[in-house]
Amino acid sequence: MQIKRAKIATAVSAAFLTCAAGLATADSSPSLGNDPIRIVMPYGAGGSTDITARIIAANAAEHCGTRIDVVSMPGAGGMEGLQFVADATPNGHTILMADYSATITQTLTEETDWEVEDWSPIVHLTDWKPTVYVKADHEIQSIEEWIELAEAQPNSLVFGHADPLSLVHLPLVMLEMETGIQNVHLPTTGGGETRTMILGGHIDLGMTLPPSIVSNVNSGEVTAIGVFAEERSDVLPDVPTFKEAGYDVSFEAPLLVYTYSSVPESIQQELSECIMKGLESDTAQTMSAQASAGLNNVQGLESAQAIYRSTTARVSEVLAAINEE
Repeated sequence: MQIKRAKIATAVSAAFLTCAAGLATADSSPSLGNDPIRIVMPYGAGGSTDITARIIAANAAEHCGTRIDVVSMPGAGGMEGLQFVADATPNGHTILMADYSATITQTLTEETDWEVEDWSPIVHLTDWKPTVYVKADHEIQSIEEWIELAEAQPNSLVFGHADPLSLVHLPLVMLEMETGIQNVHLPTTGGGETRTMILGGHIDLGMTLPPSIVSNVNSGEVTAIGVFAEERSDVLPDVPTFKEAGYDVSFEAPLLVYTYSSVPESIQQELSECIMKGLESDTAQTMSAQASAGLNNVQGLESAQAIYRSTTARVSEVLAAINEE
């Protein structure tokens, strides 16, 4: 995958300018109306993002005044979903839910019809903590055992993950750059396929998000060996961070809801508020806890845009470092 230097060079300043301008240009606009709202996910169904989207759909509809449908569009590495939202009528009825791998990484590394600043974050849902795991009976049962075996036998371990440079791949690349280890990278369609391949013994390691494997960890089917985050996951509190093991690699991934930038600011604000109200309900919080979705600190439009700016800067920095390798 080619990393485009020009895009990286302009992404940070553009994101700062556009988000700041967006906050200052609110105008009056009709309410959302009765047409259904579609939450488009550029991922396969059944994963952590799908679970979260369905919690939104179940709880925000009454506050948004219309039905909310969840649509999975994983085609072309997720680009199909982003293109669908970008091409939709800018009335707030087609929105995107994604992490940085869709709106930032792919935009900086692929030919797209949009730039990073063309996506307007309206809700910050949670921060995903990428987690490495293995089958419970695998010879690797810790970060240290993985690194030791990978050093002794380069390119002997098969590591399953979603799309290249996604939130469950980029931390692996960063770790390999720091340690010098080499693994065989095997892209999958998402967390569900990675988990199936782990359980079937077809690959050695996988990376996913805690909600996708918490039941498998609790049942003893898999062992989570490490988390790429500053602090341990609330969902998997017994799993150490890579920093605890002595490796300075941490990359949490904010999960955001976006509109395309052409959607009027007043509609963006209305969407942000009705989604927030839905997720603050007792029912939504109960569903979140049961699904380990982490929706206990949802933040609105201004916070979401600030987080998007800082994440753009971080991803651009990492991609530039990879480009130098």
